[in-house]
Amino acid sequence: MQQEREGVMTGTADVLIVGGGAIGLAIALTLRQRGATVTVLSRDFAEAASHVAAGMLAPGAEGIPPGPFRDLCDRSLAAYGDWANKLETLTGKEIGYWPSGILAPRFSPDAAKAPTPSAQWLEPGAIAAYQAGLADDVAGAWWHPDEGQVDNRAMTHALRVAAQEAGVRLEEGVTVQSFQQRLQQDQSRIQRLQTTAGEFQAGHYVLATGAWANDLLPVPVVPIKGQMAAVQVPPGYPHAQPLRRVLFGENIYIVPRRSGRIVLGATSEPVGFTPGNTPKGLTHLFQKASHLYPALQDFPVQECWWGFRPGTPDEMPILGPGPCANLTLATGHYRNGILLTPITAALIADAVMGQPDPLLAAFSWERFQRSRPTSSTPLVFSAPQSPMHTLDRTVSNPSNNLGQPQDAPLTIAGRTFRSRLMTGSGKYSNFDVMRQAIAASGCEIVTVAVRRVQTNAPGHEGLAEALDWQRVWMLPNTAGCKTAEEAIRVARLGREMAKLLGQEDNNFVKLEVIPDSKYLLPDPIGTLEAAEQLVKEGFAVLPYINSDPLLAKRLEEVGCATVMPLGSPIGSGQGIRNAANIQIIIENATVPVVVDAGIGAPSEAAAAMEMGAAALLINTAIAKAENPVAMGRAMGLATEAGRLAYLAGRIPIQGQAIASSPLTGRITDV
Repeated sequence: MQQEREGVMTGTADVLIVGGGAIGLAIALTLRQRGATVTVLSRDFAEAASHVAAGMLAPGAEGIPPGPFRDLCDRSLAAYGDWANKLETLTGKEIGYWPSGILAPRFSPDAAKAPTPSAQWLEPGAIAAYQAGLADDVAGAWWHPDEGQVDNRAMTHALRVAAQEAGVRLEEGVTVQSFQQRLQQDQSRIQRLQTTAGEFQAGHYVLATGAWANDLLPVPVVPIKGQMAAVQVPPGYPHAQPLRRVLFGENIYIVPRRSGRIVLGATSEPVGFTPGNTPKGLTHLFQKASHLYPALQDFPVQECWWGFRPGTPDEMPILGPGPCANLTLATGHYRNGILLTPITAALIADAVMGQPDPLLAAFSWERFQRSRPTSSTPLVFSAPQSPMHTLDRTVSNPSNNLGQPQDAPLTIAGRTFRSRLMTGSGKYSNFDVMRQAIAASGCEIVTVAVRRVQTNAPGHEGLAEALDWQRVWMLPNTAGCKTAEEAIRVARLGREMAKLLGQEDNNFVKLEVIPDSKYLLPDPIGTLEAAEQLVKEGFAVLPYINSDPLLAKRLEEVGCATVMPLGSPIGSGQGIRNAANIQIIIENATVPVVVDAGIGAPSEAAAAMEMGAAALLINTAIAKAENPVAMGRAMGLATEAGRLAYLAGRIPIQGQAIASSPLTGRITDV
């Protein structure tokens, strides 16, 4: 049942699925066939990763090792024939299921160990019987007879038709903005979804948004861009389709369709949601494909496209119960979404119906949380919102029956962050320690000295490539700049560096203008001059300053995204030596106040947050600790504790003792 009410739409389906790609549609169809009423919300059907795949069914050729993930893939592959037949029968549409086998040619001998028990090693003389026309320098090939392909586009369209004909309600062009939840009997439950089309409600919710999952949930799903192309066998060619097998080569795969179309794929680029085909990407595809199968170089190009796979740190999907009692997750399928569609639909439907398969435990979202600091506050899942400059610390969550204070995410220049700790990238003994410490801290913003990276200063060689910039937000800084002019020039270099590393929309800069080499105190005049110019150029400026309330207000007035007063001199570990001035800055600022420099211990970090600071930036105290990884975790926890203490509100300081037990009603009061 759906109804319109003052522009707000409320749905009462049994299950509401967010995501209208192959995974979401297959789950919807399966649940509908089991009697549930289902609504699917799709932001843009054409953007689904299922449209931009090649459709390979290739767990063996992919080299997936034994384990739960391989079991999941093998179960789905075994089910594909019957599943495809049923889908075609339902819709009358062919989906191109073709168990043609997959040939994996190699340019060096590779017959030592079979990648799967059913795989066979073919010597060069035997390869032509399986596929003629391969490169002369192919040294052999693995043959995977039980694998094949499906036409992913045809399959996705058939799923859409089947779901609609079965009675699934499809809402196209709807973007989910947030999951609104509340605690019920110590369990968090989603009450409704806020969307661009109003509110939707259901008894149960399924998240199947692929590469966009992290917009709504704090799960480590990132977009991995893949560029692809297709050529067409030309008219009059001796064979309508000369390729009889899928070719899974080295850094290239070639997938023939019966229609004469040949799909080439795919690059794997951690560049965020950067759109478009590039000469570099397409050159890679055409050169690799032409080397493996030389006839392709004369076939006309039919199409070029790109898309975004949902990647996870371990390249396995996230499946099963979510953080809320009525939420199930089905995302993170990376390169195997089409292969895993049948099994995902079956297992998720079972889970929603209260019959979870034990195999799901291996793909729980909690596997990424077990080694991380946990927050003492309930999770708040929401998409990025408009900038929130002020926060009333007395506001409580009316839906939280524990009375725990509700916090808003840290928002800087319209971008939201869950962590309120920023860290630096300098002074670590090596990159591995740096990566572990940053991960342990839970921070999402890491500052990088542009000049030191650009010049390959000692300790900074390779720093730009040492971190995964799909997981953390780069904050380029102008460290080492003595004048406003230098800082402006370096800020521009920093913005280009962020773009080269995949953060196309990163306009952040930590502004440092420090002519004083002894005390490293920032120049207030030069900082203000540089900030005014950089704001005009569209930068989100985060200026490092002395604890000067008047300067902080002036920087805010010229448009800076934050102000960053120092607690004490850089690297000194003296803690907060300017508490009174910082308190004045916090009380008068309408942009986030980030305490930067001087913090040496977690107790000092907590104290800064208890004052009402929006965030902290800590480098030396972590990097130079005896155990940087442990200290990173400690600083992360202290930042959370200090923030929660600020929101809770401490007791007033009294001049005398006040008993904590009542003075009346005692045993002696008779």
